[in-house]
Amino acid sequence: MTFLFNMREKHFLISKAQRFVNNHIHQVVKHSEELTWFDLDKNVNIYYDVATQNEFPDADFVVATAAPTTTIVSKLPETKGKKFYFIQNFETWFYDESVEKINETYNLGLTNIVISNELRQKVIEGSGKEPKYLPNFYNPDEFFLAKPIENRDNIVCLINHTHEVKRTKLGLEILAEVKKQVPDLKVELFGAYEPVTELADYVNFTYKANPEQLRNDIYGKSKIYLLPSVLEGWVLTGMEAMACGATVVSSRIGGIVDYANDGNSILIEPDNKAAFVKAIVDLLNDADKCETLAKKSA
Repeated sequence: MTFLFNMREKHFLISKAQRFVNNHIHQVVKHSEELTWFDLDKNVNIYYDVATQNEFPDADFVVATAAPTTTIVSKLPETKGKKFYFIQNFETWFYDESVEKINETYNLGLTNIVISNELRQKVIEGSGKEPKYLPNFYNPDEFFLAKPIENRDNIVCLINHTHEVKRTKLGLEILAEVKKQVPDLKVELFGAYEPVTELADYVNFTYKANPEQLRNDIYGKSKIYLLPSVLEGWVLTGMEAMACGATVVSSRIGGIVDYANDGNSILIEPDNKAAFVKAIVDLLNDADKCETLAKKSA
C-alpha cells in the first residue's frame, strides 16, 4: 500500500525546472535516488522531483510537509489520497514574512495537523478551525541517560544553524560572557552546517553528529543545553538533551514550552542576554540546582 507522499520545503518550482531539464535536455541534471540520513523501511516507495499532478502516485494519503507544497496538494484528484498538511513551524519566511500568505495555506481544505500548542493557536487564528494536535517526540532507544548527571564538567552544548531564528551567534556571545566568569567552561557545538565564523579554542564543533555522538559526547557530557531561539515549531533537540541529562536553558517561546517549564528548565525572555548569562553561570556554580532540574526532565 502506498500510504504517504512527502514533498519537502520550497523545492516545488526548482524540481519542476529540473524535471524539464531532465526530460528535454538529455538528462543533464542527475540526482542520487537514495536516502542516506534515515533508515527507511524497504516497503516504502520513494518518488523524487515530483512537480506535476501526473507524477503523483495514487495513494491512500498525501501529506504536504511545508507551506509551498500545499497548493499543488490541494489541487490533486481524490485518487491521490486524503489530503493532510503537517505544520511544523510558522513558515512565514517562505512568503517574505507575510502572515496573510501563510494563513492562506491553512485554508486550502487540507486536514491541518500541528506539532505544538502555539501552532495550534496560530492555525485557529488564521483559519477559524481546530487542527489536529500531534506533539513531537524523540526516540528513547537513541536518546537516554547513558552517563550520570552528577559530577559533569562545566560543559554547555549549543546547536549550530544557519537560520537566523536559531540565533547561534547570540548563543556563542552568551557563552563568551559566561566564560569570563566560569574559566573552565567548555562548549560543545554541533550541527549539519559548518560554522561561518572562527570558533574560540574552548568550543569543540561536531559536524553532522549521529545519535550516538549526541547521546555520549555532546548531550551526555553537558550540564546545560542552551536554546536561544526566537521561533521554533517544537525543538526536538531540547527533548533529546533532557533525555540525556542536560538541563535546558531556553527562550520562553512556543513549541519549547510544550515540554519545558519552570519546574524542569530555565526559561528566559528571548532578548534578555544578561539573563541568559546569569542563568548559565548560576547553574554551573550550583551543582545541586543543575542536577535537580536535569533529573526532573531526564
